[in-house]
Amino acid sequence: MSKKATENSEEKKVVTKYDLKMQRKEEERKKARRDELVSRITGIAVVVLLFCLVASFPIRSYLTINGTFIEVAGEKVSRLEFDYNYNLMKNSYITQNSYYLSMFGIDLSGDLSTQMYTDTLTFQDYFEQLAVENIAGNKALRDKMNEAGFTYDTTEEYAKYEQTLKEAAAAAGMTEKAYIQQLYGTYATASRVKGFVTDTMKLSAYYEQVSQEKAPSEADIQSYYEEHADDYDSVNYRVITINAELPTEPTDLADPVDETEGTEGNGTDAAYQPSEAEIEFAMGEARESAEAALENIIRLGDLKENVKRSAVASLLRDWLFDSERKAGDTTVIENTTGHLYYAIEFEGRSLDQTPTADARIIIVSADSAVSADAMLEEWKNGAATEDSFAELADKNGSSVEGGLHEGLTANSMTDALADWIFDSARISGETTAILGGEGESSYVVYYVGTNDPAWYLDIESTLLTETMSAYMEEIAQGYEVTNARGNLNYLKVQEAAAASGSGDASGESGE
Repeated sequence: MSKKATENSEEKKVVTKYDLKMQRKEEERKKARRDELVSRITGIAVVVLLFCLVASFPIRSYLTINGTFIEVAGEKVSRLEFDYNYNLMKNSYITQNSYYLSMFGIDLSGDLSTQMYTDTLTFQDYFEQLAVENIAGNKALRDKMNEAGFTYDTTEEYAKYEQTLKEAAAAAGMTEKAYIQQLYGTYATASRVKGFVTDTMKLSAYYEQVSQEKAPSEADIQSYYEEHADDYDSVNYRVITINAELPTEPTDLADPVDETEGTEGNGTDAAYQPSEAEIEFAMGEARESAEAALENIIRLGDLKENVKRSAVASLLRDWLFDSERKAGDTTVIENTTGHLYYAIEFEGRSLDQTPTADARIIIVSADSAVSADAMLEEWKNGAATEDSFAELADKNGSSVEGGLHEGLTANSMTDALADWIFDSARISGETTAILGGEGESSYVVYYVGTNDPAWYLDIESTLLTETMSAYMEEIAQGYEVTNARGNLNYLKVQEAAAASGSGDASGESGE
């Protein structure tokens, strides 16, 4: 066969079913290879994506712990540090005000971003503001502490803190981790907040040292007393109250009745309302009786002793606390609203110098598994010192460190406690267990000793609070917050208020 014939023959070659089958197989093989390649590429992408998602959790935690949430005086503050301070301020506020807030229908366990503290700030805004102020104050105090070269070993105190934390978590039926998160925020762990806790301990110790250095002198306290004597002095006086006898039905002095007025009532017998003339007449008679009562007030008057100005009826205060008042002075004072007169004799004015007392007290609830007697025996069988009693108080959930209550007065406690603590024969170091009745708390008490009178301690506390507040305000000057990431809403509210001139949005309560 010629070459041309052969070529013509190949051109006319018929494609068989077998050829088509093989062609399809080849195409399927190529497609399978393409699909496999795509699958492998897609699989790699999915693995990479999953890795990134998983890896982002520690990254986000790292940023929370070490990243910048806000800045104070140019120093970065992480979300972890901010949350720690936010929760400290929130928990402190709730502890102090929960009863009153509940009366106003405020639920501080709910969403704080939807409940208003003022017209413009939510409770969340307010607590954020308190947190920032606390952070700024702490950083300022820390710098002062470092400048002074102050050192403080927190080892023992932190160990007690850890033990208290474990016991509190167990009592709450929570893990320690969950309890810490409840206290300090979602990202908090014992190791993460340890630095904040120990720093707080150091700052507290330094603050206490500064407070002692700045404590008011006796001369300062006396001077303050002399300027505010009315707030601290007490008066003794006798009083007789004479009520005006108002008529219960019309008299000759009653207002004329308008005969044209309807006589149909609403089905009830309304009390008679005396006329002005009838009231004036009755008050005149009451005044005469009150003036006559002054002659017998020593014998018939109701004796009021050691009464502070704040506890005296407002109509009597100015007269009783007049600096010119002398023993034996008498007067009659009218109460127009109550339709009565007071016949009064002034007996004297004084400053209560009765010493207060210091005592360590363990309150044992009625449902406690350990009785007050058993706790006292436990103490006696141990070191039996004041320090060991303080440890026993902390161990049994005392609300104050070591169970120490300073400046106690007899009227600030139960009669049974007062009778024992203020017994004139009481000496330092004595202890007792005071058992309550059915359903009542009992007490384990360690008597520390006497303290200054209540007025002295009150003025001392007032002056020291004013001094330390001024000190903290002074050293915190320049420790401004930078909210570059817009995380603090209260600052936005303040800026908006300042821009519009709508008033103060500083966070002062409008309640």
